[in-house]
Order: sequence, then C-alpha cells, then structure tokens
Amino acid sequence: MIKQFLARGFFLAVLPALFASPIVSATESVALPAKYTELNDYVIAAPNQGQVNTCLFMAATGAMEILLNKKAKIKNPKAHSDFDISERYTISENASSLRSKTWFEDAFLKFDSGKAILARDVPFESFDENGDIDYGVWNTPGAFETAPRINLPKIDTVFLFSVGTKYSRGVLNSSHVQQVKEALYKYRSPVITVGNDEDYWHVTVITGYDDSIEGDCYELDSKICRGKKGVFFVRDSFGNRLDTRSYEWFIRRQNSAAVAKLAVGE
Repeated sequence: MIKQFLARGFFLAVLPALFASPIVSATESVALPAKYTELNDYVIAAPNQGQVNTCLFMAATGAMEILLNKKAKIKNPKAHSDFDISERYTISENASSLRSKTWFEDAFLKFDSGKAILARDVPFESFDENGDIDYGVWNTPGAFETAPRINLPKIDTVFLFSVGTKYSRGVLNSSHVQQVKEALYKYRSPVITVGNDEDYWHVTVITGYDDSIEGDCYELDSKICRGKKGVFFVRDSFGNRLDTRSYEWFIRRQNSAAVAKLAVGE
C-alpha cells in the first residue's frame, strides 16, 4: 500500500497530470569530446537519505552545491564546508517560483529565494540515535527561522525531456543519452534526472560522462551492460560521492531530465 502513496523521493500526488503525455525538448546539437568530467571535482557527497523518501530535495541541494563550488573554484569540497547546503532547508523552504516546466524542477527552483542554510547549522539525519528511521526530516526544523543564511546567485533550468510517467522504464533510447551529454557539455552544469529504481521513482544528479569505460548496470542484469562502454557519473543520495553507471542503466531506468544552472551573467 505504501507504494501507492510514497515514492522513494516524494509524495505521488505532486502534479501527476504533468506526465499525462510525452514531452520532449532536444538540445542544440554540438560536437562532443569523448568525456566531460569537470563537474565531478565540485561534488559534495549527499548524506544517506535512508528510507525517508527525500531524493527530490537531495538532488536539488546537490545540484546547487555543485554550481556554488564551481563558481567559487572550490575543488574536492568536504561535508559541512562553506557551500554544503542543508537538505532540511530545501525541504522546508516554500516554493518561490512558478516558472518550472515540470514538477521535478520545483525543488531546485526553491533557490530562487536567493538564500540557503548550511548543513553545519541545520544537519540532515535520516536515522535517530537509536538507528530508527527519522521521518522528522520532513518537519520544519526549530532553527529554520533563526539559522544563518548564505546568499545565492540567480539560477535557471533548461528542460530536456520527459517521457511517459515518473514510473516509466524502457522509454528512452540513445538519443536521450546524447541529449544529456550535449547538455552537460554545453551548459557545464549538472542534470537532474528522474527514473524508476526498485519500482519507486527516484531523482538523481548526473555530473558528467565518459564514453571509454564500462559502468555499473545498477539493478539490471550485469549481462546487459557487459562489454558496453559509456558511463554517466551519478551523484545519488545514499552517502556515496559519485557512481559510474552505464548508459544502459540510463536508457532502461530513466524517463526525464532537466539542466540545473546559474542564470546568464552569474
């Protein structure tokens, strides 16, 4: 029954009508290098979301952190550093924009507020001191109003595509891989992507690609990816900094994508 009401990242009732029909938007074709990994240097590992279903906000927070670290030229940033944003801020902050084209851009566009709270001031913990699931992360933290804020640059999104529903699998093809690669290289910014993992929709951040190496099949039979080169670098929300996942994972498990970027001039 819980699958009818909860996704791994958010509640299922969020704007389902937006997925009633396929929406596709291709990036302008560009000549691509065999790999693009610049953004990997600016990734802060997400805290482990456990089973509290916060992936949408973890992805939005992670994308914003990458952009801030890149703008400040801070490589290999650590947890609780100057641009490690609190996921609890992203969860609790009210949406301040009506310009998103799809539901999965909304969490990132909360940063239209121009402010954020850091994780060192309001940490995110998905488990309590007894090791039990802590659903309290969905509640507005007591320090939300009084915690220091950092100032953020203006942001924007570029919608790429959405095919089927947030639960769809096997609806993409190699052209969608190409769109994401082109977007990464053109905008030098992370791509927020939606897919279906273990029968739950799930949101992650793609930071780069490499056509020359083999990646993890990730919940697919390893024979599907064996011998096939080409990976996306994926910042997920389970404590790892980056995963390398095969293009086959993307084609068979993902369904939607949008670029999270700084506004022109920032």
